[in-house]
Amino acid sequence: FQVNTSGQFVGLAEMLGPVDFKKTMDFWQQNKWNGFFPVVWHIVKDIPNRLFKHITLENNDNRPVTFSRDTQEIGLPQGLEVLKIFKAYRHGTSILDDFDFYEEKENTRCARKGINADSLHEARLSYFGTDDLKSMV
Repeated sequence: FQVNTSGQFVGLAEMLGPVDFKKTMDFWQQNKWNGFFPVVWHIVKDIPNRLFKHITLENNDNRPVTFSRDTQEIGLPQGLEVLKIFKAYRHGTSILDDFDFYEEKENTRCARKGINADSLHEARLSYFGTDDLKSMV
């Protein structure tokens, strides 16, 4: 996974099921994405894109893996190289370090919209259920 325009990968997760376009979460800054898919996180750490630039994908015009988009298939040799980098890289930060920042950003967004952030969080919990949330952690 990459955070758009961050210049880094933030983790490696396994997709456990198909995209459910009937479920969505109201937290995208740009309102152009929807849907939900369950994942299990295997590795969470920030890794600069520059470490992956040498890995190219034939099925994406031989572009580096850093130019991949959602649902981009990656061949076994390239996937193994990505895994090798994830395993070996000694990181200093991860997206988990930024949760306070994103939580404050969410509270500000809710306040602008006149939404109670706590009730929104509770609504998400009841909508997705604890089983769905466990698979996201």
